[in-house]
Amino acid sequence: MAIDWTSMTDVEIAQELDAGYTEQGKRRDLASIPEQMDALNKAYLDTEGTSPGDPWRQPQGSHDAYPLDWTVTHNEKTWRSLVSGNGWEPGVSGWAEEVPEGQVPAWLQPTGAHDAYAIGDQVHHNGQLYESQVDANTWEPPTQWTDLGPYAP
Repeated sequence: MAIDWTSMTDVEIAQELDAGYTEQGKRRDLASIPEQMDALNKAYLDTEGTSPGDPWRQPQGSHDAYPLDWTVTHNEKTWRSLVSGNGWEPGVSGWAEEVPEGQVPAWLQPTGAHDAYAIGDQVHHNGQLYESQVDANTWEPPTQWTDLGPYAP
């Protein structure tokens, strides 16, 4: 929708410009806040003595939630946070299992866009190796997956 500036008074133009600048500021803030929150969470965790790779503990609130890409150990596995402000338990939502080179993670049911599988992602499930055929894949193999044969870690 184009604005007809020619029919507007100077005051109306100023109001429109002000509304546009306000909207731009909101968009900049929304884009930068997750990064700012991650920096605060990292600082909090560091101050309390928690380091990447430490055992997972249930966050008590947004102040001590895990930032994006933070790693923890849980149930004898290493997990990487897929979201900012992560308060979920690894293996439930918001985490990706980190596996050694040459190994493939087990399939986990995605809970949203943040942990859906991309085209080409590989997982093992029920003894088989699968590769995702689609982006944003939330289907359980074999639907939307290519069966690559038996999985032997």
